[in-house]
Amino acid sequence: MVAVSPASRGVVAPAVLAAVLLTACGDGGATSLVPDEPADVSGVVVDGAVFGGGPALAQASDDYYEGMALVTDETVVVAADGSEADASDLVEGVAVELWVTEFCAESYPVQCGVEVVRVVEP
Repeated sequence: MVAVSPASRGVVAPAVLAAVLLTACGDGGATSLVPDEPADVSGVVVDGAVFGGGPALAQASDDYYEGMALVTDETVVVAADGSEADASDLVEGVAVELWVTEFCAESYPVQCGVEVVRVVEP
């Protein structure tokens, strides 16, 4: 336990509160939505009706992911400004980066769990 003199209590409490608040605020949590490692693939959103519905990936930086569905039940969508977005923001022509799960079903198009889709250019 830290001993605090009665005279310094009025100074310490606001200082501790300010430190806690600043730490909690940080960057608004925006960076916590995106993994620390580089994206697995990037590309452009297209209408995935050809592949079974929903937004899909085209012009993939790795051909393995071409045509892959962008949204699964666990997918987090992040806007270009770092805030959380919605799957409805994944409209045709939007540039995106993706982080996928470790395992993918070998089919065409490949079926991977998509952890995070970050909009690069709206």
